[in-house]
Amino acid sequence: MTEGIAVPILDTVDLSLGYRNRVISEHLDFAVERGTVTALVGPNGSGKSTLLMALARVLRPRCGVVRLDGTPLGERSSIDIARRLAILPQTAVAPPGLRVRELVEQGRYPRLGALSMLRRCDDEAMQRAMSLTGIETFAERKLDSLSGGERQRAWIAMALAQETEILLLDEPTTYLDVRHQIDLLELVVDLVRTHGKTVVMVLHDLNQAARYSDRIVALRDGAIVADGHPAEVVTAHLLEHVFGVRARIITDPVAGRPMFVAE
Repeated sequence: MTEGIAVPILDTVDLSLGYRNRVISEHLDFAVERGTVTALVGPNGSGKSTLLMALARVLRPRCGVVRLDGTPLGERSSIDIARRLAILPQTAVAPPGLRVRELVEQGRYPRLGALSMLRRCDDEAMQRAMSLTGIETFAERKLDSLSGGERQRAWIAMALAQETEILLLDEPTTYLDVRHQIDLLELVVDLVRTHGKTVVMVLHDLNQAARYSDRIVALRDGAIVADGHPAEVVTAHLLEHVFGVRARIITDPVAGRPMFVAE
C-alpha cells in the first residue's frame, strides 16, 4: 500500500456479476470514499441493484473482488460485515405478523451481547432509529397492517438501528410520498455530514440524486458510463445517451445543483 494514499472504504477490482447464465456487468472498477453520498442511477436493468448486492456480499461475484477497507469481503466474517455495513434491499420480506418494533430489533442482532439479550444501548439505538424515521407511534403495530410508505420507513429504521458506518440503500424512496422522500434524503445527508456515515444508494429520480449526493455513478447495460460530481454527470448528453430523454439542464435555484426538464 502506498503511504499517504487513502484506502477507499469500499471498492471493486475487475468485478463481473450475473445470475445463472446471465451476465449483468463485467470488469467493474468502482471505489467509494468514506464520508460521502454516492447515488447509482440508470434505466431499469442497468445493473444498479446488482452492484449494490455485490457490495453487501449478498451476491457472489463471478470473478473479481469487493473490498472493505482494502480487505476482500470473502476474508471477513459475516458478523464483521454486518457490524460495518447495513443494506436496505429493494424487496424486503418479513415473517407474517411481525410487529414494527420486532423488525427494528433485528437491526441490533449483529451487536447483541454475549447472552444475545437486548441491553439499554440496544433499546436506545432502536428508539433513535424509530424517531429519525418517524415511526414511534406505530411501533407496536403489525408490519402487514401498514401502508407501503410506513413499511418502507420501518425497514429503513431497521437499517439505521444496526448503527453501521456504511449504509447501502436500494431505492429507499419507493412508496414514500414527496414529503417523506425529502425527509429521508435530508436524513441521509445529515447522517453523512454529522455522523460520518458513508451512503451508497440507488435512486430513480435523477434530480433528487443531483441535489442530495456528492457523486453520481450512471450505469447502462451493466457498465459505468459516467462517474463524478452531479455538475459533471447531469448533462443533456447523458440524459439522451443513458435514458433516451431529450432534456434541458438548468440550475436548481435553491441547491445550486443541476436539474433537468424534459423537452
